[in-house]
Amino acid sequence: MRLISITSFKITLVFLLGILCSRYIYFETRQIHFTIIIIALVLLLAWLRARKQFFQDVFFGWVTYVALFGLGVWVYYIHQPMHQHTHYTQKIIDNQSYFIQLKILEKLKPDLYNQKYIAQVLGINETKASGSILVLFPKDSGLKKLQVDKVLLLKTAVENLPQSKNPNQFDYASYLNQKGIYHQIKVNSNEILSITNGSISMKGIASYVRTSIQDNLVENHFEGNALALINALLLGQRQDLSEDVYRDFAAAGAVHILAVSGLHVGIIMLLLQFIFKPLERIKKGKDLKIIIIVICLWIFAIVAGLSPSVLRAALMFSFLTYAMESNRPTSTLNTLFTSAFVLLLIDPNLLFHVGFQMSYLAVFSIFWITPLLAKFYSPKFYLDKLIWGIFTVTIAAQIGVGPLSIYYFNYFPGLFFVTNLVILPFLGILLGMGIIVIFLASTNLLPTSFSIGYSYILDYMIRFISWIASKDSYLFEDLSMSKVQLILFYLMLISIFLYVQKMRFLRFVLITLIFLQLTYISEKIPSKNQELILFHKSKNTIIGHKNGNKLAISTLLDSSKISTEKLLKGYLIKNQIKEITSTKVHDIFQFNSEIIVVVDSLGVYPTLEKDVALVILRNSPKIHLERLLDSLKPKKLVADGSNYTSYVSRWRETCKKRKLPFHYTGSEGAFVLKSN
Repeated sequence: MRLISITSFKITLVFLLGILCSRYIYFETRQIHFTIIIIALVLLLAWLRARKQFFQDVFFGWVTYVALFGLGVWVYYIHQPMHQHTHYTQKIIDNQSYFIQLKILEKLKPDLYNQKYIAQVLGINETKASGSILVLFPKDSGLKKLQVDKVLLLKTAVENLPQSKNPNQFDYASYLNQKGIYHQIKVNSNEILSITNGSISMKGIASYVRTSIQDNLVENHFEGNALALINALLLGQRQDLSEDVYRDFAAAGAVHILAVSGLHVGIIMLLLQFIFKPLERIKKGKDLKIIIIVICLWIFAIVAGLSPSVLRAALMFSFLTYAMESNRPTSTLNTLFTSAFVLLLIDPNLLFHVGFQMSYLAVFSIFWITPLLAKFYSPKFYLDKLIWGIFTVTIAAQIGVGPLSIYYFNYFPGLFFVTNLVILPFLGILLGMGIIVIFLASTNLLPTSFSIGYSYILDYMIRFISWIASKDSYLFEDLSMSKVQLILFYLMLISIFLYVQKMRFLRFVLITLIFLQLTYISEKIPSKNQELILFHKSKNTIIGHKNGNKLAISTLLDSSKISTEKLLKGYLIKNQIKEITSTKVHDIFQFNSEIIVVVDSLGVYPTLEKDVALVILRNSPKIHLERLLDSLKPKKLVADGSNYTSYVSRWRETCKKRKLPFHYTGSEGAFVLKSN
């Protein structure tokens, strides 16, 4: 089927372009409202005109697409906090204390020091407010874990989310921003004025159900990785999975199994169709069957946490259930694009979620590419058909998400098809057994032998995944892809498959291939640009001098561990560093013909005739800063993460009085100095 002939594809594409336009181009409120009114009036006139015409022309169609584009711009615009007068960001000043009323929406995976929650702001200083916020409770505060729907009254301050301290590191603040969270609250027990029960919500009910299920599973001797895997496969909760297990699933190309998505919902839909098939024998039985299946799918989606992938899957398979059971001809791609349009209409920010992008690309690729791959071979036997079907579906999905995976995560699992060939045929059995286990455990009817057997199956699955992940030579890591390369890669893939469908896109294939090659060739040309980077690392100093694709590191760290250092890894990959050298930290050196002085804990610094461009303070030197500034006359002062924060505060005040630029990597992030 040609994409351009699918109406829902054209509608969703134009609407999506409107969202992108609104995100990257600034519009004033008056411009938005005036434009929407004009578009609505023109659309109404075009519709009235079309009603009177016997033979239709393209005018109404083009006006409709313009209206959809404008709708995308407007929907994204009204979902941004700065355009919502009740949003809490319109009522606060950072780091000032307020009376804040919150309602717990979701429990997150805790970190080393804090219990973490997402909460809805209900009010600030007796004024109604809205918006989501991150709430942190220190683990040593003695506060028990809070349940969803609990309402808290606090007297505390709102803080900015912590930004990534080093270039090309994972930006947790940006990730939360995409989910509509822009600030955090760190709460001590003495700042909590009251905790009460709020009104019951669907998320609260779902959280209660999940907690009850988990308690029942624990009582039936499920524990460790087996319990965590049940939570991930059936309840959509991956918080309890250990980092090692999650890393193994990612390396084996099976991480999609851990996220409840279309695969899981599709299997459950098929199980429900089989279970409720007897209803077809009664009058209006098919209609009743459709209603029951759709309700069950959405109950599962709610219990699984209503993540973007679950929402997409539940919506799409609800449409498919109706189409299949009512014997209406439908296109799976049509239902896919319709579900995307509905979800983006509700929350346009979903478009920028990595999970949403990968979920839709995977399903789109399976529906579009699998039939093309299936033409290359026609199996005759059942086992042959099963293996070939899994192989084509897996290849199609990886073609769709592979470039995105490299762009976001910098790796590609080479043995993904082996993992899926073994796991996918048994996933339906695992899910079916899991549902039976949960049901029997909830009714205290679960035989011990059944629970032990299911635990063994899950453990063997984890062992198999771990064995696949151990084949390091088939895991391609430290890959890099720019945004331009990502776009060109997808354009090339689309044009290749359009050409396979005999749509005469060979010229476009060659053009995109040439441009893609040019981007890779340009990266191989040695760059003459140089950078000096003072990275942020607590209790240590790391100074990097980048020259093209070479990086010289001055640090006290073990030289053998530099390439694996977390804070450096993203920088090394994105800048395609090919050569790393390590030296000790020098007290004085030059960069771009300017003198840079490093003052350590000894507090010793040279007396120079020339002015100093930059002074780096490390390891909390006990110095008289005024005297140092008078002696060296630096243009800027920088302190790294090896210094005491009390020293940093004192240095900042001194620099403020002297109107001298001061940079602390602990708050402002890594300091970067580029060559002219």
